[in-house]
Amino acid sequence: MEGLIRPTVARIDLDALRHNFSVIRREVGEDVRVLAPVKGTAYGHGAIPCALALQDVGCDAFGVALVEEGVALRQAGVEAEIICLGGVGSRGPEEAVAWDLTPMVYDLDTARALSKVAMAEGKVVPIHLKIDTGMGRLGVLPHDWEAFLQSLLDLEGLRVEGIATHFCDADLAEDGFTEEQGNRFRAALDEASGQGVEARWIHASNSAAALRYQNYRYSMVRVGLALYGVSPGPHREMGLKPVMSVTTEVLHVKTVPQGWGVSYGRTWTARKEARLATLPVGYADGYPRALSNVGEVLIHGRRCAVRGAVCMDLCLVDVTHLEETVKPGDEVVLLGEESGEELGAWELAERADTIAYDILCSFSERVPRRFKGA
Repeated sequence: MEGLIRPTVARIDLDALRHNFSVIRREVGEDVRVLAPVKGTAYGHGAIPCALALQDVGCDAFGVALVEEGVALRQAGVEAEIICLGGVGSRGPEEAVAWDLTPMVYDLDTARALSKVAMAEGKVVPIHLKIDTGMGRLGVLPHDWEAFLQSLLDLEGLRVEGIATHFCDADLAEDGFTEEQGNRFRAALDEASGQGVEARWIHASNSAAALRYQNYRYSMVRVGLALYGVSPGPHREMGLKPVMSVTTEVLHVKTVPQGWGVSYGRTWTARKEARLATLPVGYADGYPRALSNVGEVLIHGRRCAVRGAVCMDLCLVDVTHLEETVKPGDEVVLLGEESGEELGAWELAERADTIAYDILCSFSERVPRRFKGA
């Protein structure tokens, strides 16, 4: 497989990524800026190739979690705005300013540190402010917002470019909280305006909210999961294309007798003679251990059940029911489509009792990425 010794590989279709961007751009409209989160190696897809591909088709801005992620994008030639969505912490102000990154700010200590660096460098640093409307992770609480703004406006060298919040329930079928968060956010925007803060970029919506609620798109949306071709929640079908597929090859095939237990703990025992294929993939590759005895893969376009515990480097699947002989070297689809049968990220997530984001981000660095359309 493409000169690799180890057959497990993730294929990233950058043409599908560009297609998804065009779908999202058309959906939200030309007047709404699109921020593409490429944090977490672009949800496991590869931050630099994805960012460069998106920059070429006009993506407005990129979102990272860490200063280091932003620096890597700059070094790779990304020129668009890069927003550190998680802030820059106590150690990141100088690097953020040096590399022209835009910090998300939600505490005065960070604001003061950025102001100090800005004054020393003779720069004006653009920042985005975050208010916590109910997510509870990062952001200024509503009852502290007025005082926060008053203190912030006393600092020199900072320019408020954006104000943001984050919806926590927009991807749920029964979403009863987003409207309340929206009301809190609107009140925060009114307070900021009353104090003379008129930010250019107002953003609250992740993929689910951006595609579900037109009134919360404001002037910018942060579209991540949908950009990578995975539905973020209950919304209409939009023609998104999955960007990532993951395949491996059969390593070994054997027939085990009735009553034979397999893998650690012998959590599966053959009720009758069974033909099992060993695959060179396990939880060290990001294939979840939680798929033990509940996961499926595709071989010859047919679903084959995972048998026994998924190990660090190996797992077993049942090929007894396949009419075509399975042999070492046969391709196995772990995530993706073959012959009209599909294993999507949400299906794997539901079987592993997690979410699609976790599935995509978990495929480890020892699974090589191969890019189409670079």
